[in-house]
Amino acid sequence: MGDVVDTNVPLVAKYPGDHPPELADACEELLERLIEQDGPVVTDAGGEIVEEYLANLSLSGQPTLGDVFARWVYDRRWAWDESARPDIDPRGEGVYGVLEGDHDAFDPSDRKFVAVAKVSGAPIHQATDTKWLEWGDALARHGVEVRWVHEPSIRAAYREKFGREAP
Repeated sequence: MGDVVDTNVPLVAKYPGDHPPELADACEELLERLIEQDGPVVTDAGGEIVEEYLANLSLSGQPTLGDVFARWVYDRRWAWDESARPDIDPRGEGVYGVLEGDHDAFDPSDRKFVAVAKVSGAPIHQATDTKWLEWGDALARHGVEVRWVHEPSIRAAYREKFGREAP
C-alpha cells in the first residue's frame, strides 16, 4: 500500500529549529524508516506531489534529511509498483474527479494529497498543518486516514493558533 507524505513532513526535517524538538525528531524518524524500508511513498500519476516536493526541497539531496527524502522519492518513484502513482483525475487547478465535487472541504494545495490517499488507501502523514484537524468529517467521507507524525505538537499548535482545543 505505501504511505502518502505531506510536504510539511520533510520540511520539518529540513528546518528543525522552527519546530518543537519532539516533532522534528518524529519527522526525521518517519523519513528514515520510509527510506530504510524502501517505501513506497505514494504520489500521483501526474507528478504533482513530486513537483511540490521539488519546489520546497533540494533535488541535490543535500544538506538535510528532508532533501534526501525528496531526492529518494524522485529517484525511486518509477521503481515502485504503478499503484504508488494513482490517477487522481485532475480537472484543472486543484480540482480532482476522485473528490466527487467535495473540493470546498479542503484547501486547494492539500487536495492532491487527499485525492491520492483516497484512491490508494494509503494513510497520509501530517506534521504541521492544523487545518487537517478540522477536516475529520470530510476526510472520513473519503475514507482517508491521517497519521499525525507527533500529535501532541499539532494539537498544541492548534490551541496556540485558535485559542481552543482541536475537534
